[in-house]
Amino acid sequence: MGKGAFIVLKLNAKLLAFVAYFVLPAGGFAQSLEDDIAGFTTDNTITRVGHEFARYISHYRNSLYPESKYNLSVYERPSARWGNLIWVEKDHKTVFRRFMSPNRSGIESEAKQAVIQIHKEVKQLELKELFSDTFDIDKDEI
Repeated sequence: MGKGAFIVLKLNAKLLAFVAYFVLPAGGFAQSLEDDIAGFTTDNTITRVGHEFARYISHYRNSLYPESKYNLSVYERPSARWGNLIWVEKDHKTVFRRFMSPNRSGIESEAKQAVIQIHKEVKQLELKELFSDTFDIDKDEI
C-alpha cells in the first residue's frame, strides 16, 4: 500500500468523523435501534409464581395492546412472610407494584388487571413527559 492510499484512508476517516459528529443527529443510530427494539417484556423474576405472572403480563399485553411500543421489566422479591413483591418498571420508573401470595390461584386475572393498569399508567407518564419542561435536564433525570 503506497503513501497515497494511506492519505486517502486518513482523509476518509476524518470525513467519517466529521459526518458522524456534525451531520448525524445526536443519538440517531441509537434512537433508530431503540425504535426497532420496542414492545418487549423482560422477565427478571425468581420464582415460578413470578415467571407465570410475567408470562401472563406479556401475553395479555400483546393481545390487549398490540400497538404498545414501550418496553417493560418485571421484577420480583420473594418473601416467606409476606409473599412475593412483584413490580413492573418502564424506563426505570415503577408503573405497577403488588404483593402476591405464593399460591398460584388467580395469577392470570391479576396479570390481566395489571396490564390494564400498567397501560393507563404508561400513557399518563407519556403525557406528563410531553408537558414537562426539560430545557436544562434530560428526561431520564427528572
